[in-house]
Amino acid sequence: MSTTATTLNYFDGDTECKGIYYSPDKPNGSLPIVLVIHAWDGLAQEAKDKAAKLAESGYIAFAIDVYGEGKTLTDMADLGPTVEPFMTDRHVMLKRLRAAVDAAKTIAGGDADKIAAMGYCFGGLCALDIARGGHDDVQGVVSFHGALLPNGIDTPATISAKVLAIHGHDDPLVPAETVTAFTQEMTDKKADWQFVAYGHTVHAFTRPDADEAERGILYDAKADRRSWQAMLNFFEEIF
Repeated sequence: MSTTATTLNYFDGDTECKGIYYSPDKPNGSLPIVLVIHAWDGLAQEAKDKAAKLAESGYIAFAIDVYGEGKTLTDMADLGPTVEPFMTDRHVMLKRLRAAVDAAKTIAGGDADKIAAMGYCFGGLCALDIARGGHDDVQGVVSFHGALLPNGIDTPATISAKVLAIHGHDDPLVPAETVTAFTQEMTDKKADWQFVAYGHTVHAFTRPDADEAERGILYDAKADRRSWQAMLNFFEEIF
């Protein structure tokens, strides 16, 4: 299926976020909208390619710009200063994500009553924070090898969005106790949650350039393929 890319810039306060959405060229009616949330490196080509691939399955895939101003990173040394404002106060992250959800509703041909989010690593944490934020206009979220840390802020007692967290069982960046705390959090908040873990799989298993086995960061083609299908199955169910 061929797709078309359309720039969609939006604002969070004074910060301009430079997003782009992909849509099928021959849509069959109004389509569900899925926010695609980038990893640590910002809205780089890989995230755009994932969005384009998702659009081929019949969704409008909106690749959002969490950092703002189209900022991308190539050096991990720049990660800390870039994400610090979002991680220090997760209200800041929620506000930025809320702006993206609101922007998604303006997309021509999109069904504003059918919105989901998916993300990778940092983007997986963002997707989970959308669910935690109590946005009842988002039907579901998917986290791929995302950080599972709670947001530490006062959010609604229940989570209405359905949650799918996809994880590498041997991911050293997300230890077993963090996984246990996350699943307990989802249970306590009465979320409709699923947790899928792939054996012999570490962090960043969806990223073809991930090649640091000594740090537990490594691409896994089988887990990548399986996780993508799990996401499509999830979206088919919630929409």
